[in-house]
Amino acid sequence: MGLKNLIIRGRNYISDHLSKSSLEKAIKRRQLKGRNEKNEKLIILGCGWGSYSFLKNLNTAKYDITVISPRNHFLFTPLLTSSAVGTLEFRSIAEPVRTTRDINEFKYIQASVTSINPENNSLMVKSTFHNEKPFEMKYDKLVIGVGSRNNTFGIKGVEENANFLKELHHAREIRQKIIECFERASLPDVSNEERERLLSFVIVGGGATGVEFTSELNDFFNEDLSRLFPFVPVNDVKIILLEASGKILSTFDQKLVKKALVNFRNSGIDVRTHSSVKEVLQDYVVLNNGDKIPYGLLVWSTGIGQHPLVKNSTFEKDSHDRIIVDDYLRVKNYSNVFGFGDCANVEGKNYPPTAQVASQSAVYLAKEFNNLEKQNPNPPKPFVFKFLGLLAYTGNKSGILETNFFDLSGFIGFITWRSAYLTRLGSLRSKIQGRDISSF
Repeated sequence: MGLKNLIIRGRNYISDHLSKSSLEKAIKRRQLKGRNEKNEKLIILGCGWGSYSFLKNLNTAKYDITVISPRNHFLFTPLLTSSAVGTLEFRSIAEPVRTTRDINEFKYIQASVTSINPENNSLMVKSTFHNEKPFEMKYDKLVIGVGSRNNTFGIKGVEENANFLKELHHAREIRQKIIECFERASLPDVSNEERERLLSFVIVGGGATGVEFTSELNDFFNEDLSRLFPFVPVNDVKIILLEASGKILSTFDQKLVKKALVNFRNSGIDVRTHSSVKEVLQDYVVLNNGDKIPYGLLVWSTGIGQHPLVKNSTFEKDSHDRIIVDDYLRVKNYSNVFGFGDCANVEGKNYPPTAQVASQSAVYLAKEFNNLEKQNPNPPKPFVFKFLGLLAYTGNKSGILETNFFDLSGFIGFITWRSAYLTRLGSLRSKIQGRDISSF
């Protein structure tokens, strides 16, 4: 068979395949449009790990689904620290909500829910694009997965002066601020005192996010900034990690934490435990002991606080202001309202507010919803969280991994950390960079 015939046959095969695919999609769309209007109205709040996983795994045929979220994309948060220093581009860790599945299978509204009336099965919703009066939406079933917010602990000046690291726009602001600090420190007319302030980078919070950002920032300086800004004195650059308690990475085994600390100290990172922040001013941080630390960039990563919607709701909540749900993720006293992720907790379990828990609980709930739509549904099973391990990057191509069966550290820990996350980055679209409709 000649080359010309091979090309013709290949072209015909591709054409036929695409035609069949297009026809199947057209038929599916027509079927979806012809749904029974009496389908249950299911509203999903949020598009984080929980809501995103729930939507992807749900059989949508039996529901009239609406997703409401002020953010129009799912964010792969474990790699947010990498995007803040340019290791990964922003679009690589975002997946638009509208591409989660066929857009005809659900509706998306870019808005915030201001209040929930579970007695009336209704929500008050406010657009993110205007300040007009909120509008009402009714539901038959409600799934709450709005996540959490940064916890400032009411410390004066944090909201006004600190940079948070929870959204893509936060990462973009931090990256711009880092470059700005180095550019300004390179000016010939800058004073020594001002240069030292500009090159002082303070991270508050010794949890996984704080530690990983510290690690990424140190790598960024050693591998790129020190080369690109040759007139910036190396000794003037300071990276300081502040932790209010007596240890960083408190959820990890302390043997692994000690290895992380050795790596930090060898890199010149200043780790200060028992260092609580009293106040944040425009150019420096005041600690409880009276010490003042100048900074060019301050990143605040001290744990989570509750979403205002959850905090102000009438649902019964635990001591951390999380909505109490039962073993089937039903909100206490309401059989048609469900919750998962950082904003909810199974009564008596106290699961950690992690992506693992949110994702697993959402997949579980989607399967239970799908099961109920069967002709002969199986008896419901309670949700059981399966611990898959803890990962953290500690800089200089080193990482730590803790599981129930083994621990890893050093370079093999880094390879495991990087490969575990990169292989879970969502659709092929986020890797090959097609057109993108994420806004941040």
